[in-house]
Order: sequence, then structure tokens, then C-alpha cells
Amino acid sequence: MKANHTQSPWKAMLDNVSWKVLSSENRTIASVEKSGQDEADAKLIAASPIMFEALSGLVQLIGDEDLPDNGELSGAAICDLARSAIALAVDDENWPFS
Repeated sequence: MKANHTQSPWKAMLDNVSWKVLSSENRTIASVEKSGQDEADAKLIAASPIMFEALSGLVQLIGDEDLPDNGELSGAAICDLARSAIALAVDDENWPFS
């Protein structure tokens, strides 16, 4: 599944007063206002294309099955969360089964 986002890699850069997330062509994708978490937020946004690719690959690999519970974590809940995150990113509530 491919999303229609700007190709990765993205990078987080401090630009005088705020953090910016830039494409590989140095086009601004996002600006993060000053806060106690601005650097962390910018880095999370910059990592999102790679996380999307990894998560969508994982969800496609497991298909409509769920991961087993491990005693602490619910495999079904984690799979549902992963599917919901991908659907939100591609704006398709039926992904990957559309």
C-alpha cells in the first residue's frame, strides 16, 4: 500500500525559532511551534514515512489474523490499533481490505 505523501526521507531541522520537517528536496512539510516537546514532535513527524512503511508491511503480512497475546499485551488490540493507524493515514477505513 502506498500513501500519497511526500517521498521519504524526511528530516527534522531547527530553523532559528522553530523546528521544521523537510523533504529530501528541502521542501517544508511541517513546522512545529515552540513547546517543551517541539524537537521530539518534529522528529516523530520526520520518522512517520518510515513508520508508515513498516507498519503497513506488518499489517499486510498478518492479513486479517491477529497476533497472539503474550500475557501482557493483547495481540488483537495491537493489530486493531495498527490497522486503524494505517487507515487514518491513507484516509480509508476499509484498508487493507478495500
